[in-house]
Amino acid sequence: MGNRSSTPSSEEEGSSSGMYLTPELQGKINTDFEEKIIQTQWNSYRKGHIERHQQREVQNAQRQHELQQKQQQLNQQAKLVHDELDRMVDGAKSKLSDIEVALEYDMKRLSEKFQDSEVSGGEKCVDVRAELSRCYNTLDSGECQVFAKKLEKCVTEALA
Repeated sequence: MGNRSSTPSSEEEGSSSGMYLTPELQGKINTDFEEKIIQTQWNSYRKGHIERHQQREVQNAQRQHELQQKQQQLNQQAKLVHDELDRMVDGAKSKLSDIEVALEYDMKRLSEKFQDSEVSGGEKCVDVRAELSRCYNTLDSGECQVFAKKLEKCVTEALA
């Protein structure tokens, strides 16, 4: 009893232990074990792939949200700029209308003063007035000042 070791010393002792596997069974166990390892690795890969896909989806959603916010900001800025431009155009139109009314008033006053008599050089002043009117219709204030001075000079010469 005491002389026996716990490990088998020969092949005969190993086979007499009562645990003998046939080569087919041993092959099936090995195959099952390998399949389990492969399945575990495949599951691990799939899990990682799904996680990366979900991260990309979240990042894409964040980017899309950021782009929508930027687009809204740009739309708001564009609206402010357009509103300011509309105010400027309205102001220019208002000034043009004021100048037109003042010019008509001055013309009526001059016409009444001279009792609709033709003033020498009157035809010349009509041409300058037409040029000034055309200029105001194009809203180019730099050129219009030149025509306004030209008309003023023409009227002054005609009245002198």
